[in-house]
Amino acid sequence: MMPLGVTSLVPVKQTFHQQNRGFKSPSCMGVLGEPMSEKKSFLSRTWEAQHGKQYGITAIVSGASGILLGICVYQLLFLQDHTDWSQHTGLALTLGFVSAVVVLVAFPEFLRFRGHIVTLEEIMEIQSTAELRRQKTEGDNSAQILGAGYLDQWNEFLDSRGLRR
Repeated sequence: MMPLGVTSLVPVKQTFHQQNRGFKSPSCMGVLGEPMSEKKSFLSRTWEAQHGKQYGITAIVSGASGILLGICVYQLLFLQDHTDWSQHTGLALTLGFVSAVVVLVAFPEFLRFRGHIVTLEEIMEIQSTAELRRQKTEGDNSAQILGAGYLDQWNEFLDSRGLRR
């Protein structure tokens, strides 16, 4: 029986000897590897607390940072040589870089949530009850991921079609 937190027992003498080209160490057993932490980061906990609002948040953040990126690109392409706007080039570069990073992080999440919304809309357009039963688990998954209003709307749809559990 291994103690808690121990992933493997390997003689330290062999590994130390192999890694350090012949230096000898006392023969005892060492622990290699650490178990992964179960704690979530502050950002992960905060993001999970926003369940049901995540689609709106990603839409706003993606849109705003996309607009800011467009403004920065416009300044760099057309206003950089203008006498009144040339002093803003450094700011445009900085804000352009930051907004590009934000777009690269937020936009894929926005597209993922948008995909779940499209999935729900397509399933709700299905008229065949048999096909609805086959697609019900996918709709349940999408509604659960989107949360709040979408889950209520999905449950009402299922009730109206007589497919509720």
